[in-house]
Amino acid sequence: MRMRSARHAAPVAAPVEGLGTALRAALREAASVLWPVECAGCGAPDIAVCPACAGLLLAGAERELLDGVPLVAAARYEGAVRALVGACKERGDRATARALGAGLALAIAAAPAGQLVRVPSSREGLRRRGFDPVELVLRGAGMRAVPLRRVASRAPPGTQKERSADERALAAHGSLELGRRHTARLAGTAAVLVDDVVTSGATVREGVRALRAAGCEPVAIVAVARTPRRLPARPAHARTSGVW
Repeated sequence: MRMRSARHAAPVAAPVEGLGTALRAALREAASVLWPVECAGCGAPDIAVCPACAGLLLAGAERELLDGVPLVAAARYEGAVRALVGACKERGDRATARALGAGLALAIAAAPAGQLVRVPSSREGLRRRGFDPVELVLRGAGMRAVPLRRVASRAPPGTQKERSADERALAAHGSLELGRRHTARLAGTAAVLVDDVVTSGATVREGVRALRAAGCEPVAIVAVARTPRRLPARPAHARTSGVW
């Protein structure tokens, strides 16, 4: 029996390969109709996070001092950045988490070095969402952090965003601690506290208190974003020279 030569077999494969390419294109087009994608930050079509919105998280760190501890945030909590954070926190959007993670990684690199310790989600938030937003963003950055632990609070029911600044501070006090196993390992070491958004500062202040109570030295607070306000601005020469 005569065998077919390679030159006779080649034309058979080409239409199949072309069909596969056309099928993938058709499936992508159908998916865009059934499940339209738009930028979580600005609504630009056909992309989960557009380059312009992603660039806002990479434009340069925001720096402040919070009770003497350096605070470094990837961006201000406003506009498209606020929308990206909301999409990640409420929907667990992985593409958004990666974009936020890229900004967080730059902020961490700009802060003093130390063991990363993250602020945990509230019990109510974790129950409602089924995931921890700060942990999700850290994973998007390819990083991990030791979690602080929530302690039963005596504060009235409600979320932090529903409270005034004074109520947030009162509710946050004594609500976090470093677990015994981590305390034994990290006592005496430098620690960098990680959160997603710093607004009034009540939660990260409590995180700093918890780290100090465990024998750690908080050398920085790092966040994806911070609300532009309230924290005292550094002198102009400090902003330009890069000192705290």
